[in-house]
Amino acid sequence: MANMAMAQAVLEHAHQFYDVDNWYVVAECWDAWSVLEELDQQEEKTRVAFHLETAAIAHFAKLIAQRRTVH
Repeated sequence: MANMAMAQAVLEHAHQFYDVDNWYVVAECWDAWSVLEELDQQEEKTRVAFHLETAAIAHFAKLIAQRRTVH
């Protein structure tokens, strides 16, 4: 189940990799509550819980990859 620690891990990763791909978008435009909300919505939609921080980061990496192919 997603939690605030996972959301913080996503944001820390985004700041650490600010210059890689589109992580700057997450670092600049998302806050911990919105990251957590996205994770919760993804869990609800897929019925698969996030158990590790790396899984939460991977979810956002997929979002970034999708954004890159759309724009």
